[in-house]
Formats: sequence, C-alpha cells, structure tokens
Amino acid sequence: MSSIVSIESLSGLVAFSVAVETGSFAAAGRKLGLSASAVGKAVERLEARLGLRLLNRTTRSLAVTGEGDILYRYVARILKELQDAEQELHLVQKAPRGRIKVSVPTVLGRKIIMPALLDFRIRFPDVMTEISLDDVKVDIINGGYDVVLRLGELDDSTLRARRIGPHTFITCASPKYLAHRGTPQTPSDLHNHCCVFYRFPTTGRPEVWAFKNSLQPTPIKPSVVLNDGEALASAALGGLGIIQAPSYLVSEDIAAGRLQAVLADYTDERGSVSLVWPPMSARAPKVRAFIDFMAERVSQKLY
Repeated sequence: MSSIVSIESLSGLVAFSVAVETGSFAAAGRKLGLSASAVGKAVERLEARLGLRLLNRTTRSLAVTGEGDILYRYVARILKELQDAEQELHLVQKAPRGRIKVSVPTVLGRKIIMPALLDFRIRFPDVMTEISLDDVKVDIINGGYDVVLRLGELDDSTLRARRIGPHTFITCASPKYLAHRGTPQTPSDLHNHCCVFYRFPTTGRPEVWAFKNSLQPTPIKPSVVLNDGEALASAALGGLGIIQAPSYLVSEDIAAGRLQAVLADYTDERGSVSLVWPPMSARAPKVRAFIDFMAERVSQKLY
C-alpha cells in the first residue's frame, strides 16, 4: 500500500470524508464547490492508490465499506484538528494569545522583567511566556526567539529594535568601606581602592568602567572579579570595595543608605537598553503586546 502524502491524495481524502458525511457525491460536490463526477473521480483515484474499496455505490446512495469506515474515523479526526488549528490561527491574529519565547539579561530580568510578569499575565492571560535569563548573547533567529532584550550598543543587522532608554551605571560602595578607605574624588583615585569588577561571559574579560568629563584614567586594575552581576551588589554591601553597576541593580540600596554613590559627575552610560526582534515577529499580536508592555515597564525603572 502506498503512503498517503501527495496533495492529490489529500484532496481525495477530503472528497471521501465529505461524501461519507453527506451521503452522495452530488451533495459532497455542492459542499466542496465541485461537480458530482469530480468528487467521484477523486474517491476512485484514492481507492486505486490504496488498493481498497472504500464506498459501495448505488444509483441512489453510498455505503461505507469496513475499510472505508476505518479510514473515515482517522480522516474525520485529522480534518477536525486542521479546522481547529485554522480557527486558532485566526484568533491569534486578532488577539494576543499563544506562546512567546524571550531572552533577557539575568540581572535586569530578575529586577525588572520578572516583577512585571504578573501584571502582563493579568492583562494577557492567553499568552504563555517562556523567558530565558541569560547573559550570553543568544542567536535570535536560530534560537527561535520572538523578542530579546539587549544591553549596550546594538550591532547593525536586519533585526528590528526599539530603544527603551540609556543603560546607566552608578559607581558606589558601602558607607563602612568609604569611612575606612576614603571617598574617591576623581576616577584616578580608584587606583588606591579595592575595585570589584564583573567578568563578561561572552568574552571572558573583565568589564571596562566608563567615565566622562575627565581624561580617561589609566586602566583600573580590579582587585576582585566576579562572574555574577548580582554578586557585585552583595560584594559592595559587604564592604568588599567599590563597584560600578547598573542603576537598576543598586538604586534601592542607595535610596535606603546601604550603599553610597561616588564619582556621580564622572560615571558614564554604556549604550542603551533595547528590545530586539525578527522583522516578521512583531506582526503577531502576542509579540506586539509584550514589546509595548515591557518597553513601558523597563523605561519607568531606567528613568
């Protein structure tokens, strides 16, 4: 028996199923917009490929054979699932629903995206969000991501992007550390301090602190290097030394007095915070909803 895979075979299966449901080739033809003879020939070709008799014909009616009954049960279920899929696709195009795959940097994801996710779920309950917290730069296309949140300067590409705000940083330390070691007045003073740096997972290299309104000092030698963004705040809170961290990571600790900002007039931005997505992705309502919602929430925290 040959496999049923061709377009012609599929048309024969549809003709056969509708003929069974309507009871005649003529009625099936009216439902499908075909002539009765076209429906009959499609069923005959299907029977010839299968080598089976599916329908017994009389001048007045059709009778399903035992083999035809087996085939009809499978075909009816498949066609019903195809109809359900088509209806769901129409709904997806009208309202935000379905699965969306997102990648966000670890610290920003935990500090901003995750707290906002409940409100997003309340507003869009039919969207299933799969979020990866990852500091490695993911491949958006090959990874199958609908939206990615990226930090810093964006590479030129065919991807679409929406800048949410500046990627601002704060140089800070605990009041206890500053009371013991003194407060730096210019970036050059950092050479006399314990500086805790973050190591980028993509390059394996320590970050370069960014300063403005002054001559760039000679590269600062880190005293401690960590590969976890949130560990920077823990190190500073513990009095280990001075850190330069994203504002969303340390702003609450600074407001509470647990950390103290230094070199505020010198600390510079490091590019932008942006949402990035494939060109066709944002046509889906679920993706547009996520982009608009998270752009608003993240920008509130950045500013």
